[in-house]
Amino acid sequence: MPTRSDAVVVGTTAPVRSADARVVGGCESTAAAVTATLGAAIATLPDEAGTSVPVLVLADAYSRWAARRFARRCADPARRLRPSDSTGLETSELLRKFAIASGWRGPCYLLAGSDAAEFLETGRAFAATGPVVLCEVAPLDTDALDDPGCTVTAVVLTGADSVLDIPQAPPGALLAAAGSAGGRG
Repeated sequence: MPTRSDAVVVGTTAPVRSADARVVGGCESTAAAVTATLGAAIATLPDEAGTSVPVLVLADAYSRWAARRFARRCADPARRLRPSDSTGLETSELLRKFAIASGWRGPCYLLAGSDAAEFLETGRAFAATGPVVLCEVAPLDTDALDDPGCTVTAVVLTGADSVLDIPQAPPGALLAAAGSAGGRG
């Protein structure tokens, strides 16, 4: 029998008007949106599971943006590269900031080269052994040299057959895949 899961949380740096409490808009940065969104999603789990729940991150979109930004900075003769330019390439840096702010100490897997449907299926395989959080960070402005703004989607799966209640929110590949895999909105 499918498990009901209302643990779908969407955060964004964009101002959002939504009556759905699971959609949080106006975060000050991408890192703040990741921290707020993952924090809200993990808060739906029992305390003993929340601090160590595995987090899977669909890293493609954010990684592509970070690589393009780094290449533009390297090509700019007027700009001097800093160590933060290279660490900014890493999607894991967003999770590090979340872990420091929240005390979360679970394993994290950054997945690249998968589409959202494959990512969701990987998450369901993880959920067969216990709760897992799926996270997607989708840049809003892929041409930005600074923080691109983003939509962050976090989905808590408590079983391989979880049924997702999809909120009306800014678009993202994970929400679209979850909706076509049997979620309701």
